[in-house]
Amino acid sequence: MRQVKIIVAAATAGLLALTTACGASGGSTSNATISLGMIIDKTGVFASSGIPALNGVQLAVDETNQAGGINGKKIDLVVQDGTSDPAVAAAAARTLSRKVQAVLGTASGSGCRAVQPILDSAKVLQYCLSPQQFTLTPLFFWGLAPVTGYIPATVPWLKAQGYHRIAFIGQNDATGDGYLSVFNAIAKSDPANYQIVGQERFDSGATNLETQATKLRDTKPDLIVAGTTGGNIVPVVRAVKSLGMTQPIWVGTGSVSLDALSPLAGDLPAGGLFANAFWADISDEVPAGVPYAADVTSFAKAYSAKYNQKSVSAAAGSYDATMQIIAAVKSGATKGTEIATHIESSAFTGALGDYKFSPAVHQGATLPPVMMTYQGAKGLKLAFSGS
Repeated sequence: MRQVKIIVAAATAGLLALTTACGASGGSTSNATISLGMIIDKTGVFASSGIPALNGVQLAVDETNQAGGINGKKIDLVVQDGTSDPAVAAAAARTLSRKVQAVLGTASGSGCRAVQPILDSAKVLQYCLSPQQFTLTPLFFWGLAPVTGYIPATVPWLKAQGYHRIAFIGQNDATGDGYLSVFNAIAKSDPANYQIVGQERFDSGATNLETQATKLRDTKPDLIVAGTTGGNIVPVVRAVKSLGMTQPIWVGTGSVSLDALSPLAGDLPAGGLFANAFWADISDEVPAGVPYAADVTSFAKAYSAKYNQKSVSAAAGSYDATMQIIAAVKSGATKGTEIATHIESSAFTGALGDYKFSPAVHQGATLPPVMMTYQGAKGLKLAFSGS
């Protein structure tokens, strides 16, 4: 019997692969199964981002199965813990690149960078879940808004609030590099209004950042920018608070999940905690005039019903990515190159909005000019809309 199998794996992400197995008897494929495996950061500092990403993939799988599966074949999701370690992601890529045709993940910039050359060499498609900047290759896609997209989405808020002196503190990795590049670009484009007055870095997982925060305090900033993923935002906020600093804190979307922010629910910074938002993060406030509002609310309702939690963009992005790959497989794609061609040539609208891929453009959804604030028990709320 000829059988098509899909396996997914990732670290803070997933790895989806297609392999073809042939039995001895030939004939019908009616008993074929589709297995999706996922290496996800269920533990470690990135778990607060990894778990929502896993939830989004699981929701896409469950909805697909309830609708009849992929061409009548049910999907099984196989999950492994990536432990928030890019080396684990790289090891998984080496092992699975011999068996798979497409990869979903990781959700961190450092993880995606560790995996990308391995999968490129093996001619395996990768769908990264990080917004960081990467080198475009034929089989590498990433769905969240590009880091460069933060610039037009953030400047209207900076202008409206009158923030000019910006101090940066971020992880000493690809995530920190990406977020710092946003604000360096803003300052370079308008030096009369925006200055980077200080910058400090730290290793992911550090718990005491008072030394770095003290140096930033001395620069007298208007705004603290935290270039973090997952729970790394917690020591940043606690260091700023411990020094009595009252500046607002901007945080990268990689740390914007209720799990990541929950340790701060009763210990919010004096100036507030703000982040760029997709409407999926604040779905109960999406205006009816947003063209994809129905997609946002549909996803948010399904997510809330399944997990008893409000949706976040990490979950929405992984849901959209999974649905795009499933659509490619449903169309008959069985190789990484065929999945890539389908994604490049197919229009897709999901919970994060419109995805417009092409052979020259492999980064998807556009970040709207919207800011949200974390209000503890009240969750994430709309703070600014420049639409």
